[in-house]
Amino acid sequence: MCGGKGRRLGSIEKPMIQVKGRRLIDYILREIDCAMIDCVCITSPHTPKTEGYVRERGYEFLRAMGTDYMEDVFFAIKELGISTPVLVLNSDLCILREGILQEFIHAYMISTTPAMTCTYRDGRHVGINVFDPLLGEQKEEKFIIDEGDVVNIDTPDDLRRAENG
Repeated sequence: MCGGKGRRLGSIEKPMIQVKGRRLIDYILREIDCAMIDCVCITSPHTPKTEGYVRERGYEFLRAMGTDYMEDVFFAIKELGISTPVLVLNSDLCILREGILQEFIHAYMISTTPAMTCTYRDGRHVGINVFDPLLGEQKEEKFIIDEGDVVNIDTPDDLRRAENG
């Protein structure tokens, strides 16, 4: 998911923000490539630079409306004809520990629940989720990580924390 408005950071395209010399979207794309999973980047009218960036790198993309996060998720699921569990990653994550996505996928594969969400130890959501789009409301298991592994960039303080992490 890379189509948000970036309001809390001054309406900038968060996927294009550089942290430690790398764009946030590159942290996600690296994890996707390492996990060897198919990827469709969901952009919006709010993220034209991001859309151009992923297109230039050969990633498939789909432009959603950009009005609401969950609306965009379900729009993409419908447009792409997804009827199996779907992994949803936010592109405003600075992944500081490589391989975290592979660990998350492995945990999901051995789980007995239809959904899994990645959280920090205090319960805050990180922005890595998997769920079955055909099941509606579903019980989810939590995959708990340390804040030093992945920083969800929402504020200038988050940016500073990621740069120093």
